Amino acid sequence: MNRRSFLLSAAATGLATPALAARPAPVPAFTAVVDDASVTLEAQIAAFKSRTKAMGYGGADIFYELKGAASPVRLAAGQAVSFFSNEPETIDPQQRFGLFRLTPVKATRRLTTGKVNPFGYGTRNVKNQAAVEFSTVRDGGLWRITPTEPLTPGEYGLALAPNLGNNTWGWGGRGGGNQPVCAFGVD
Repeated sequence: MNRRSFLLSAAATGLATPALAARPAPVPAFTAVVDDASVTLEAQIAAFKSRTKAMGYGGADIFYELKGAASPVRLAAGQAVSFFSNEPETIDPQQRFGLFRLTPVKATRRLTTGKVNPFGYGTRNVKNQAAVEFSTVRDGGLWRITPTEPLTPGEYGLALAPNLGNNTWGWGGRGGGNQPVCAFGVD
């Protein structure tokens, strides 16, 4: 092996180390408490995608997609559940936190955030149709997020809005992007 090829292979090996590899986006720090017991939520990065219908003539759906048809973290319906976040007290929690019901599609879970009308004539924001109402209160230096009604069976995702005042999982203000999400299911 000559010196040049050795140096190139050594440089390639050094650049491929985990220290320099692309790091995933940080997942928001949410803690769940179910009937006074702490539960660790599933953490994933939801991929931002779109799917056209009828080659675009039928419109399109814009959505975030999580891998897996169901979360491995399961809660029982009717249990008292709260989520805690260490976001600063200066934020408006109703604009910063998002709790959404996800729709299982094949081997994934989706939050559809927008729909493009047929032939591309206008778009609609449909994210709020999947939103779960919640109340927030400052509790011991943390935000306590509590659904206003018991969660019904299904799949759910909890995330931080990337921009304060946006509460949109990245949709709208900056045109999307992958979104860190904490997920769970209710049986």
